[in-house]
Amino acid sequence: MDEIPVNAETINTALSIASDSTEETRKEMDKIAAKGFNKLAQFFWATPIGIKADVYIQERPYKMKKALEEMKKKYEKIPEENRTEPTSYIALKGINELNYCLDENHLKEMFETLLISDMDNQKQGKVLPSYIEIIKQLSKDDAIFLKTLKNSSSYIRGFFCIELHNKDKYILLEYSDNNDKLSDFNIVKLDSIIIDNLIRLRLIEIPDRIFVNQKVYDKLYELIHQPTMINVVKYTPRILSVTDFGKNFIDICLS
Repeated sequence: MDEIPVNAETINTALSIASDSTEETRKEMDKIAAKGFNKLAQFFWATPIGIKADVYIQERPYKMKKALEEMKKKYEKIPEENRTEPTSYIALKGINELNYCLDENHLKEMFETLLISDMDNQKQGKVLPSYIEIIKQLSKDDAIFLKTLKNSSSYIRGFFCIELHNKDKYILLEYSDNNDKLSDFNIVKLDSIIIDNLIRLRLIEIPDRIFVNQKVYDKLYELIHQPTMINVVKYTPRILSVTDFGKNFIDICLS
């Protein structure tokens, strides 16, 4: 067999053939991959997740329009002399995140309020970029609890609470105006995951040291042993308070 001369021309020819072959192979592979992806997409779209995504995509323009109308009403409540241009990062990032949570009312409301706060010159300086990430990490129950704290008369000075030592590890709060008027306790029963998450985000704190007002805790202990409550084996008295960071977050993000 005669040897093929190896020179620039033969090398270029070989490379050209290899290139054409590779391109054709890639086209065939792309076709196969596309078929597989289409089947996967069809399968996914037939699942509850896909159906939900499809409905969400179709409804998004309408829901975004409604959200912007809600924001316009909130914006118009800002005194005209306090209205200001929003900061670029908060406006663009906030609207982008709002676009993905139009079905989650607790998140939608917080993003709307955040964006409006950024257009109020009395609040704009307190609108922190980190609040966007914090909102994304809050559950519906977290948001409800923060609103409960905000609307309480004990919001500023803190709350008595009991940490229960059992498998459920519930927290019970009281926030009476008068600590000695024990019959007026307002009890809130919480799963510890809410407390843990809000502490992790530094919105609330429960110091390790124990604050003792034994009459209050004795009354709480008596109340939670009622048949409608939970059987408690042991508890630790605590004080729960909203951090300064948390108060600012609530002021900026919760209407």
